[in-house]
Amino acid sequence: MPEKPKPAKPMKKSWTTGREKVTELLGRGELEHVEVNPEHAKALINRADKHLATAHILVETDPEGAYTLLYDASRLALTAALAVQGLRPTTRGGHVVVGDALRAQRGPHDMVSKIFSRLRRTRHEVEYPDADYEPVSSDEAEEALEDARYIVAQMKKFIPQLGAFVG
Repeated sequence: MPEKPKPAKPMKKSWTTGREKVTELLGRGELEHVEVNPEHAKALINRADKHLATAHILVETDPEGAYTLLYDASRLALTAALAVQGLRPTTRGGHVVVGDALRAQRGPHDMVSKIFSRLRRTRHEVEYPDADYEPVSSDEAEEALEDARYIVAQMKKFIPQLGAFVG
């Protein structure tokens, strides 16, 4: 007697929160559709984890270098959440659109979005200092390490909920 075929696993639904904003970002050319790629998302998360580990080592000796890595770890984790939806930031959208898209999808009061925005602004100050710039301290880098760990952990929980973006 032949085995009964197993029912197909239901596909994850497209994330509906923030669909209008993400569609707008696509229309403005700040995001683009790409093939849904869970393996690429895993690779981005792995890179984020490596950045966290390296930044942990640098917090005391090179807090600004650590801060830049922590921002990058956070950005990579958010980019992974876009990748599993078949979305990617364009050069027009840059780093800002990564935060904009995830803020739209997770809501304006989401801590990930707020923390990412702060990390992005400070990283910008580190990379493009003005005459009044005060270097990032080890304490600030340590706080950023905890924040980046939080973001990466939240994206690891969020990503399995996401399907291809349809909009």
